[in-house]
Amino acid sequence: MAVNPKKLRPYDQPPRIREPIVPSQPDAAATTYLVAAVLWFGVATALGALWATQQIFPGPLSLKTELPTFRGTLTFEISPATVSGGFWTALVYGWLTNAGLGAILFITPRLLGRRLIWEKIATGSAAALNVGLMAGLAFVYLPQIAAKGTLAEFPLPIDGVILLALFMANVVFWRTLLAAGQLVPYISLWFFGLALLASMGLYFLDSAFPLIGPSDTALALANGAYVRGVETLWVTGVAIGTLYYLIPRATGNPLYSAGIAYLGWVSWAGLSTLSMLGALADTSVPFVITQLGNAATLMLVAPAFLAVANLALSIRGRWSMILSPGTVPLAVVALAFFTASALLESIGSLNSVRGLVGRTEWVTGVQLFAYFGMATFAFLAMADHAFPRLLRRDWRETILADVALWATFAGTAVAGLALIGGGIDAIAGTMRWFLGGAAAGIGLIGLGALAEVVNLFFIYTSAPRVEYSVRDEVVVPTGEAAAGAAGQ
Repeated sequence: MAVNPKKLRPYDQPPRIREPIVPSQPDAAATTYLVAAVLWFGVATALGALWATQQIFPGPLSLKTELPTFRGTLTFEISPATVSGGFWTALVYGWLTNAGLGAILFITPRLLGRRLIWEKIATGSAAALNVGLMAGLAFVYLPQIAAKGTLAEFPLPIDGVILLALFMANVVFWRTLLAAGQLVPYISLWFFGLALLASMGLYFLDSAFPLIGPSDTALALANGAYVRGVETLWVTGVAIGTLYYLIPRATGNPLYSAGIAYLGWVSWAGLSTLSMLGALADTSVPFVITQLGNAATLMLVAPAFLAVANLALSIRGRWSMILSPGTVPLAVVALAFFTASALLESIGSLNSVRGLVGRTEWVTGVQLFAYFGMATFAFLAMADHAFPRLLRRDWRETILADVALWATFAGTAVAGLALIGGGIDAIAGTMRWFLGGAAAGIGLIGLGALAEVVNLFFIYTSAPRVEYSVRDEVVVPTGEAAAGAAGQ
């Protein structure tokens, strides 16, 4: 048998390119976070539909079994309580936190005109967060191990992993921001900075507080303040910062007023922090402290209106863009739900209203407006804008974009209004119909999530690939001129 000796020479073969375990190319972290977020969006809506259905038929959809271990048995339980914990965990941590961190890591280098410093650390934070969330979600259904509370029901080691991921994301953001040397960064970065610090600080306090052995009442009050802070400081902060980038960028208009934006940030930062005190509703807490929190919640409508008015005026002359699918209509729907949730939160903080509906499904309905309405549409707009750029695909909107928009909008409106109506109507015989409406609404949101997942799949597999170059340094204006940087 003849052998060609040339084929045996190792130097004739091209060297193998070794891919690092943790990617470090530009936008690797943002891509990881946003792809994971879309998948968690589907998981959250599935658990939400199951939770709402279990409120109507708790028995047939429940399961309880014993799992043998080396130290006895563990109880695995699928019940309204555990499914509720899994739903809120997947929604707030899985979907909204992944999407929020992805938005921050996508927008920050584009506003600063430089790559993220320590991209590998940012990508590692995405891996740590999602591994921790998957493990934590499994523990939620083991009541003997799971901690108590609406959120952060994870065992302490899982809390440590998630806290590490949040710390890593904070380090990358602040290191990149400080290295840019901008005296007055664009307004989005102000919202992102405070939201990141709040997310890490609140999670640390909520995880560490049970270690000092507080009473059940103190633990419940602390968890209520934590849930309130996550909504106002973390989720709302990142959503507003995202919209401040997307709307000028997508419409091509500069931001209407930098002064209004910074005034809104100052008022939001102070009032959101104080509003957590309103959750401390107990006789052991001085009345004046609770009332201070309620007053701050009532006044939060002011920074909300400042942001909505500023961004709406930034769309001047381009309102026709809301008639076609894309980033702008999604962002406008987010502004509409932001207005509605701010008004409902303010109304609910009144003593007379809180006494009637404070312990009903009204509260859950308002939260759905904030989470599935304002925040979800802001991050869907982010996904619509970012994925073609992250995946480097030439993509045009399809019917899937319409399905995602209208199914999510209709589902959020139906589910939120059904639960708010159920909270107002105290007649037990009709509550089942309201819960049925909530289940149907969350099911529609699930259809929108499925459309978003399929849309992402087609972007990656069907759209033609495009290449573009990015300059090493981009001059970004500071001060007042930075108000229009996101639109240029």
